[in-house]
Amino acid sequence: MPIVRIEDAAARTPAQRQAIVHCVYDALRAVFGVSDEELQARYQRFAPDDLLPPGGDPDYLHIEITVFAGRKPDTKKKLYAKLAADLAALLDIAPASVLILLREEPAENWGMRGGQSASDINFGYAIAV
Repeated sequence: MPIVRIEDAAARTPAQRQAIVHCVYDALRAVFGVSDEELQARYQRFAPDDLLPPGGDPDYLHIEITVFAGRKPDTKKKLYAKLAADLAALLDIAPASVLILLREEPAENWGMRGGQSASDINFGYAIAV
């Protein structure tokens, strides 16, 4: 169950923001195998002056993804490479403008679906991929 937070330094249209969200989710589905019902995303734009260093990369895009712990290092690397390449192609920016932070939390740290521990829920996909 990924929770995605996108922080952007560029002014983008609503359609562009939705395309970015879907690009991130398509990568999560392709690499991690998450289900279509799993997406939770927040998109936040910052004014260039709100980011340090001032005058930094105008295409800077920060993607933070919180997931259940358990993916293998090679799987994570595939996600990073796919996200950077796909977002760069979508937005016509350098892949180096994309920063990805993957936060992993044990399933027992997630309370959901009416107060159940995620460790007690069958999500229908493997975590240790």
